[in-house]
Amino acid sequence: MTRVFISYRRDDASANAGRLCDWLQRQFKTENVFLDTESIAPGDRFPVVLRERLAATDVLLAVVGKAWTTITDAAGNRRILDPEDFVALEVRSALERSIRVIPVLVGGASMPKADQLPADLRSFVECHAVTVDDARFRQDFDNLVDAIMGRARGFARRELDRLQRGVRVFKASSLFVPAIALVLLFTAWMQVFDFFLLDTRVASYSMWLADRFASAPPDSPVVLVAIDDDSVKRLGRPYGRTPEWRSDHAQLIDRLAASGAATIAFDLYIESKVDPAADAALAEAIRRARQKGTRVVIGVRSVSNHVPNLLPALVDAGAVAGSLCIGSRLGYAFDAPLATTPDAMGKRDLTATNPALGLVAAFPGRAESIDEERREVSIRGESSRHVAAYSVLDEADSPLSQCPALGEGQFVAKLLLRLSPSGYWHEPKRRVSYADALDPAVAGRLGAFKGKIALIGVTLGEDRHPVVRGWSSEEIHGVELHAETIANLARGVALRPLGPTAQWFLMLALAGAGAAASFLLFDRPPLQRRLALAGALVAYAGVGVACYLGFDILLNTLYDVAAFALAYAWLFRLQRKALAEPLEEVAR
Repeated sequence: MTRVFISYRRDDASANAGRLCDWLQRQFKTENVFLDTESIAPGDRFPVVLRERLAATDVLLAVVGKAWTTITDAAGNRRILDPEDFVALEVRSALERSIRVIPVLVGGASMPKADQLPADLRSFVECHAVTVDDARFRQDFDNLVDAIMGRARGFARRELDRLQRGVRVFKASSLFVPAIALVLLFTAWMQVFDFFLLDTRVASYSMWLADRFASAPPDSPVVLVAIDDDSVKRLGRPYGRTPEWRSDHAQLIDRLAASGAATIAFDLYIESKVDPAADAALAEAIRRARQKGTRVVIGVRSVSNHVPNLLPALVDAGAVAGSLCIGSRLGYAFDAPLATTPDAMGKRDLTATNPALGLVAAFPGRAESIDEERREVSIRGESSRHVAAYSVLDEADSPLSQCPALGEGQFVAKLLLRLSPSGYWHEPKRRVSYADALDPAVAGRLGAFKGKIALIGVTLGEDRHPVVRGWSSEEIHGVELHAETIANLARGVALRPLGPTAQWFLMLALAGAGAAASFLLFDRPPLQRRLALAGALVAYAGVGVACYLGFDILLNTLYDVAAFALAYAWLFRLQRKALAEPLEEVAR
C-alpha cells in the first residue's frame, strides 16, 4: 500500500490539509497517511518523528496555499528561507531522498517561482502540481489519487463510473437475463425460427463444421441395392408392383442370400397379392433365405391393431415387417421413427409397437419396450437382447396421410440422424445397381454383401428429401435415409438435443455471459469489441463441435447465440443511457 506524507503550513492551509487527510485515510487507510496533528503523539520529538516518517514515505504531498512562500517569522524573515523551517526541511529531505513530491495547490494558489525559493528547494518548481479546488473537490481529489498511484489522469473517476455502471447492469441483468432465456426457450419449443428455415440453416452450419473435423466412417453395415434409371432401362420396364418385379425380388433374395448377406431389407411395401405364381415365388425365396440364416425384412406403411399389413404368405415364410416412416424433420435435423407406444408417458418402460425398418434390419428380434428414462428401445431376440438408443420421445403429429403406421395419438421414439458426407452412399462399395445384382455375370462378384445388410430401395421419382449442408444443399432419396438409420443404430450413434431444463440453463448462462461481455467491453475501442465477440462466437462453435463429435449432443445454436446477443445489446444500450444520466456520488 502507498504511504503518504502531508506537508503544509498551519497558517496557510490547515483546513485544506485536514480535509485531504480525512479523505486520503479512507482511500489508503489511516496508518498509511501522515499528518503532524494526527500522527504525532504528545511528548514525541517532532524532528525525529518527521525524519522517521519521511524515511518510510512513498509520496510527499506539499499543500501549497497562497501564503506558502511569503509567511514570515517574528523577525519578519520569510520562513521558507530558514534552513530549520519544518516545511522547508520536509520538502528538502524528500527531494534529497528521491521521494516523489507532488505539490497540491489549494485556495487558488499557483506554483512558486524559482527565485522565491532557496537554492536547495528550487527543483521543487519542476514537480508536476495537482490543483484541488473546494468547488470541485471530488473530481480534483480523484485526480490527486491518480497522481499518487501513478495512474492516468481520470482513472479513479472512470473506475467510479464503471462501478456505478456495473451496479446498474447487475440490477438490470438479474431480471432481464432470465427473461431472455425464458422467451428464447419458448421460441425454441415452438420452433419459431424454423418457420423461416433459420435454425435449420444455422444448425446445418454447425453439423457441417463438425463434419470437417470427422472423417467419413471407413466401413458401413449397409450396402444399397438401388432400383435406379439404369436398372429400369436394362430390365426394359418401369418400376411398379407387378408380377415381373415381384419375381425379380425373389431372384434377388436368392442371389443375396447366396452371397452371404446377413439381412435383406426391402424399402418397399408388399401388402397385397399381384399374381399367385409371383407371390409364391417370393415367399419361397424368403423361406430359402431363412434356411441359410439370412433374415428378410419388408417395409410396411400401415398397421391394423398394431399388426403390420403385410402379405400373409410372406409372414408365413418368415419375413419380418418394418415401418417405412422416415424422413420427417424435427426442428433442424432429420429424424427416423424407431418405434411407437400406445401407452401414456410417465412410467419408465412403455410398450413398443410398429418397429421401423431400420430398427428391425439392424437388430434381430422383437421390439419389446421403450425406456423413457434411458432413452432406449429394447429388442428381445431368440438368444440375446439388444438396446437401441433414441433421441427424443415425441407425440405423433397426425401423420396418417403420409405414414399410417404412426397411429395418431401415439408417442414415437425418434432417432435424430447424423448424416454421412455428401456422396457417401453413391460410392461403389456401398451401392450396387439392382440390375447388376440380378445379372449372373455380376452376381458372382457380390462379395461386398457378405455379413452385411442389403437394403433394396427405389432411387426414382419424387421420394427425395432436401438436406442443407453448410452453404449448399442437396436432395437424398428415402432409401438413403433408411441406410443412415441402420448405420447410426449399428454404430450406437444417437444425436440428442438438450432437454428443456438443460437448454434453459445454457441460454441463461449465455445471456449472463452476454451481459458480462457488454460490461467488460463497453469502454473498449470498437475493433477490440468486434474481435472479442468474434472470439466468443468461435469459442461457442468449438464447444458445439466438441459436444457433437464427442457426446452426440446437438446444441440449439441459433437460440443460444440469440440469448448472448440480446443480453449484450440490451445491456450495452442500458450503459449508454446510464452515462447520459447524472452519476450518484459515492462517499469515501
